[in-house]
Amino acid sequence: MCLTNPVSDELRARYERLNLLYQVSNVIHSTLEPREALKLILGEAVRLMRASSGSVALFNPTTGFLEIDVSHGLPPNALQLRLRLGEGITGWVARAGKPARVGDVSKDPRYIMVQPNVRSELAVPLEVSGQVRGVLNVDSNRLNAFGSEDQELLQELALQAAKVIHNTWLYEQLRLKARLFESLVNVGQTINSTLNLDDALKIITREACQLMTGKMSSVLLLDDSREWLD
Repeated sequence: MCLTNPVSDELRARYERLNLLYQVSNVIHSTLEPREALKLILGEAVRLMRASSGSVALFNPTTGFLEIDVSHGLPPNALQLRLRLGEGITGWVARAGKPARVGDVSKDPRYIMVQPNVRSELAVPLEVSGQVRGVLNVDSNRLNAFGSEDQELLQELALQAAKVIHNTWLYEQLRLKARLFESLVNVGQTINSTLNLDDALKIITREACQLMTGKMSSVLLLDDSREWLD
């Protein structure tokens, strides 16, 4: 008969968790591709917790919805799911800024069925600079699949995922500022090189459209009476 040592098992589990967090941290600092980093974090969460599926849902400020950015084990139709803040367990976590560990989703009125075989769910918020930007979520086809240690680990992984999101946001801000500076330079050069108002306005509308990723742009000028726009 072979008896396992509870202390050794606990130490082994702690070592595996620390090793995982170390590996995740290295990947985050070595890659500029945020989606790949989020896929790694989610994949390791699903593996370690023996989950059947998982997702990273990010809040889209333009639409006002939580949208799945990265998934693992979800059917293709689930990727189109969009949730309002407070809607479903994921939406509740995003609005409350608190984790949710549900042992039996059939008894939780917040649950929205995406896969019929899901029995339990664990979701934690992704916070960036004190604001919830999304939710890291894992599901299982087993009842009461996740314990307090799983929740602690998922929260630690959420901290790593939040760093990815924050770095992505900073990169997008720098890219936008670079585009803005380039547009201002183009407009300034045009104004300085021509006395033709029509040419200058064409450049301004073109740069504004490109900067805002718009399809159409126009400039309306007041007429001589300063009462009407032409």
